[in-house]
Amino acid sequence: MRILLVGGLGFIGKHIIRTLTDSNVLLVFENAETATRNQGFAKSHGLRVEVGDITNGARAKDVALLEKPDVVIHLAALTGIAKCNQNPSLAFATNVLGTYNVAMACMAAKSKLIFISSREVYGETASGQTREDDPLVPNNIYGLTKMLGEKLVLWAASRSGLDYTILRLTNVYGPEGEQYNVQAMIRKATTEGRIQILGGSQRMNLIYVEDVAEVVRKCLNDPSASRQTFNVGSKDDMPIEEVVCRLISALNIPVEIVQEPMRTGETLNFCPNLDRIERVLEWHARTTFDEGLKRTIEWHKERRLQDPNLD
Repeated sequence: MRILLVGGLGFIGKHIIRTLTDSNVLLVFENAETATRNQGFAKSHGLRVEVGDITNGARAKDVALLEKPDVVIHLAALTGIAKCNQNPSLAFATNVLGTYNVAMACMAAKSKLIFISSREVYGETASGQTREDDPLVPNNIYGLTKMLGEKLVLWAASRSGLDYTILRLTNVYGPEGEQYNVQAMIRKATTEGRIQILGGSQRMNLIYVEDVAEVVRKCLNDPSASRQTFNVGSKDDMPIEEVVCRLISALNIPVEIVQEPMRTGETLNFCPNLDRIERVLEWHARTTFDEGLKRTIEWHKERRLQDPNLD
């Protein structure tokens, strides 16, 4: 199978590549800065990398027509509430216009599209658990742009018969991606002896990155994933304060907790209903938070041993 990963050299993309390398032809469409920074990774995994920006529709279409992938996995996005709040124009250009361009490229090349979305499209869990057919009422610009991206994928499907799968990920953690949630906490705790908590009572649903990669592999090979939208999460629901306490216990070092106000637009309570993905794909997350946290800490320690001067 020929698979094109758009934004494939980021945190989640690298784990997907490792999962798929053995039995597929993998291609990557990535911006110049990220492609340059990850030349070693691309070479070691035998990747062909096409450089470009998804905000350039002509370039996205040219790459799709040149490579003729069977499936496009669309990971490229401006992620995170703070980044999107600080630069809403870039958020809309990347997450909305960029997704439109990727969808149009898939239509031109007759490729299936797997769109990586976010739990932020929902906003708050109103009662119990959030199902895929619940209303989308995002609290922030990131969630809004992801929701609009989903709408564009559905529009393309209705217009041209585009085959698609939409995956709404909860809070992804694991080795690498040190700028993100749990990994960022580990880095701060080990390098500065402190962890900053913004709020603390917000409930997170945590999923280990290798479980996400396995979901993507499932969607590539299981026809029942066609034209479906899935919540992708785990049974690990907990407040941020509990995440921090379990992290400090696992690190077993003195750590100062610095309490700060919650960010504007933060979702206070999200709990996904996972019945659909368990029923349709017969999938569930296999990695518990304690096990995933242990692996992430071990990776971080090994990385520091290799290069003690890392920030």
